[in-house]
Amino acid sequence: MNKKEMSVFLLDDHAVLRESLCILMNKETDMNVCGTASDVADAVSKLFKVHADIIIVDLSLENSNGMDFIKTIKARYEDIRVIVLSMHDELVFAERCLRSGADGYIMKSEKPSVLLSAIRQVMNGKIYLSEKMIQYIVAKSMNQKNASEKDVVESLSDREFQVFQYIGEGYLSKQMADFLNLSVKTIDSLRENIKHKLGLENASELTRYAIKWVHSKGIL
Repeated sequence: MNKKEMSVFLLDDHAVLRESLCILMNKETDMNVCGTASDVADAVSKLFKVHADIIIVDLSLENSNGMDFIKTIKARYEDIRVIVLSMHDELVFAERCLRSGADGYIMKSEKPSVLLSAIRQVMNGKIYLSEKMIQYIVAKSMNQKNASEKDVVESLSDREFQVFQYIGEGYLSKQMADFLNLSVKTIDSLRENIKHKLGLENASELTRYAIKWVHSKGIL
């Protein structure tokens, strides 16, 4: 990547973070922020009007889901790169985000310089993951003993995983249907699939399991 400016679009529902990232990136000689949004609908609308080379997106957005946004954007704009900037554990979410089309995953606990470096790396056609995440993937692929035991939740599809997470966060089927733009009937069908895959007998067991899992991963 040469010194030509990279246009960065920011999608995060925290105004302070968006403003801070704007200041950080606009100080760099090779990048500028071309737009910001607080929700998916606003982002999709604005991306029709601006040229963005790369999007920085949070996974936890009010009334919407970051992974769905990544899939939508990648389907519409093949050349736009996407980096997920999230507080959620990379060992749980990074692989799913990459499968959804993301080009990198960064924890919000990282230093600002790491994000800037990741943007440049991704714009050079590479994938960005932390060293910890790279080692985890390598160990898991080689079935080494130091790879963490396979989480049964990994067997869930992306949509089932979203519903499972929402269950653990205490949302009702109607709320999930609104968030994911699905019918309540579809949500209930997904709940049944999740119960079957996780070997659970009823809705109460599913709710307890999901709440325990969400808390164990520090998602709440």
